Order: sequence, then C-alpha cells, then structure tokens
Amino acid sequence: MEDEKKTFLVGFSGGADSTAALLLLHEHMEQGNRLVAVHFNHHLRGAESDAEAENASRFAAERKIEFRLIDLDIAPGGNLEARARQARLDAWKKLVAEYENAVVVTGHHKDDCIENMFLRIGRGSNVSGLTGLQITSEVEGVKFFRPLIIYSRSEIEAFLLKRGVKQWAVDSSNLECDYTRNVLRNKILPELYELFPGGRKAFGKTLDNLCDDAAFIEQEAYSRYKNSEDRHTIAFWADQPRALQVRMLKHLSKEFFNDERPLTSGAVESFEAMVESRSSGICELDEKRKLYFADGKIHPFEPIAKFDLSWDFRRQPELVLPGKWTFRCEMVKALPETCGAWEAFFDMDALPETLTVTPASPGEKMVPFGRANPVSLKKLRVDAKVPAHLAPPVLKGENQIIWFPGVRRSNLAPVGGKSRIIRFFIEKNVFLPGKNL
Repeated sequence: MEDEKKTFLVGFSGGADSTAALLLLHEHMEQGNRLVAVHFNHHLRGAESDAEAENASRFAAERKIEFRLIDLDIAPGGNLEARARQARLDAWKKLVAEYENAVVVTGHHKDDCIENMFLRIGRGSNVSGLTGLQITSEVEGVKFFRPLIIYSRSEIEAFLLKRGVKQWAVDSSNLECDYTRNVLRNKILPELYELFPGGRKAFGKTLDNLCDDAAFIEQEAYSRYKNSEDRHTIAFWADQPRALQVRMLKHLSKEFFNDERPLTSGAVESFEAMVESRSSGICELDEKRKLYFADGKIHPFEPIAKFDLSWDFRRQPELVLPGKWTFRCEMVKALPETCGAWEAFFDMDALPETLTVTPASPGEKMVPFGRANPVSLKKLRVDAKVPAHLAPPVLKGENQIIWFPGVRRSNLAPVGGKSRIIRFFIEKNVFLPGKNL
C-alpha cells in the first residue's frame, strides 16, 4: 500500500536552524508530499521583524517553496516567551486543520536540547521533563517533527555553508541577557563546556542516556496503566511508585478529559495527597480538569449544566439531559418489595400532563414521603450522603418537587390500591459514591 502523503509545515524564521530544516525537507521531499514554509511575524522588534519576514518570503520564492506569512497577536501579560509560544501553538492548531495529514517541522537541534535540560533542572523536572524535546511529539493535536535534533548548531551551519547559504537571520534579542535561556546560552553553558572534559559532547551524551531512561519509564507507565482493570481505584494508585504515578496521571487525563497537556507540580502534588490520604472530595488538576474521589474510586468531575426541560413523560419515556444524565419511566403492575434510592413510583393519574427536570436551586424544599412538613433539599441530600457535586437534577410537577433522585421522593401522587403505577428511574454512565447506577 502506498504511504499516506503528508503536508510538512516548516516553522521558518529565516535563522540558521529553520533554514537548514527547510532545505533538508526540500531536498528530500518525496513526490506527492507538500512543503510549506511558515513564517510567524511576532511584531516585537519593529522594522527588524518586518525585514525578516520579507527575507524569508524571498528565500522561499527563489527555491519555489510555498510560503505562508502569519501575523501573530501576542496576548498581554507577563512572561513574554510563554505568551509567544502559546500564540504560535494556537496558530499551528489552526494551520494543521487547513491541510491534509499535516506535520509541523521545527529547527530544534542538540544545543537546544541541552539548554532545555538545564532550564528544566532549574524547575525541578523529572527525567521525562529534562528530555522533553524529542524527534517527534504531539501537543494538543499538533504533530511535531524535529529532524535536526541530533545535530549541533555548528554542524547545522556547516550544512548551510556547503549549500552556498552564507547569511541567515539573527534575532538581536537572543544576544541580550534579558531572559534566562539567553543567560544560559551566552554565558553559563560556554563556561561549563570549557570546565568539563569533553565539553559539549559530554553533555550531549548525558542527554542521550537520560532519553533512554525516560523512554523506558514512560513505556512502563503506559503499559501498567493500560493493562490494569482497576486503574480507576484509589488503591491502584496508592500501590504505584511515584515515578510511575506521575506519568500515569497524564494517561488518566487523556482517558477522562481527552487532554494531555502537562500538569503543574502543584496539581500533581494535590493528586498524590488525595491518593495517600484516601479521602473523598474533588482534586482540581486545573480549571477544566477536575477529579472526584469517592467510594474508593476516581471519577471525572462534571458539574451539572443549567437547564430547565419540560418532559411529556407519557409520550417520551426517555429524557437525555445535559451532563449525561438520563431520566426514564415505565409502567409497572405492582410495587416491588424494596425501592432503591435511584427509582421512584407514583400514581400516574395523579401526576400533571408534563413534568419539569432541572437542577435543584439553593434553598429549595420538599415534603418527603411520610412527612407533613417541608424539608430543605440540602438536609435531605446530606442525610442521604449524596455529595452536592454529584447530586442529580430534580423532577418537578406544577412547580413542586416530586422526586430528588438518590435522595427522597415527595408525598405527592402516592400509589394507592387502584393506582396505575409508573416507575421513574435515572441513569448516568459514571459510578456515584456507594451506588452503581
């Protein structure tokens, strides 16, 4: 079978690294594949940025390489480098959607990897973090390819000179020591290379060894997580060594949230503390990814959306709600000997034509079955040991709550000797504390 054709989107700043990457792909481009040079103008250095964009366009045109110029709008705030990286990633996500089977190519090289290793050391990274730059990777759906990662900057410049390229863009901001990476590149690393025998090659060899170690640990974490049927239990996580636990957490994030973005050290520490204490509650990994620990298991936390739905239950026996809840009803001939908390039975003829399904509001009350006075839903929920975050919507009839699933039913429309009995029940495709719906 013929290999699937690809579109290679090369991040082309016009500097030595990206120029070498573009020429390398251009020289080895197979028929049917597509090559596009993509230049990002950050508009951070005025005329210098505009001149680099013009030169990059001219360089591509001279070699008949397709060229795209992307003007970036850098979000305001601190940490300019991080904001620029995010702006580029957002642009890449849009670009790869425009092309078939797109791969982003960058000019990262061995020296970049060494710099990255020392930067991550300063941030307390583990071995996977120290070796984060790999030949291939995927970030938020964008596939990256770094063909120069095994070569040094000097080897890249020699590659260009052999092809008659004697000039390339030099970002003037890289010569200033306003950023940590520049201080490391321009001052600290040159002194370290001179201090240790073997210099740059020795650090490169250390990095290669760390890459081997990281690859083994990552594969072991993936295999153990994938092949464990009890991977959603707190006991499973408590038995894992920390080196594997922190790596398996990203697989849990992908499974629950389809999100592999790196987690902060604070998020990892919160997760580890919840596992160690085996307590119940919410573990907030970040604003969008939240876990719920309950009944010895770990669940994705999904807050109930706001809605107010009318349900003609006589004609529509099933109502699928936001948040993946599903209400159902059916006619039954007699009451069962026992009634579960997630089902309720009523005299159908005593119910209104339509019911309303909506999340409970603060301060609402209900008259429970067998009682004469109203009781707050909060008290009923607490007595039933149903956490607020997992409480389902309520069923109302004529603005009165007739059933709080998992908690109590009301005293409305009770079943009598001649009643036509209708059973309501609710389902959700996650485990609730103490209840397997």
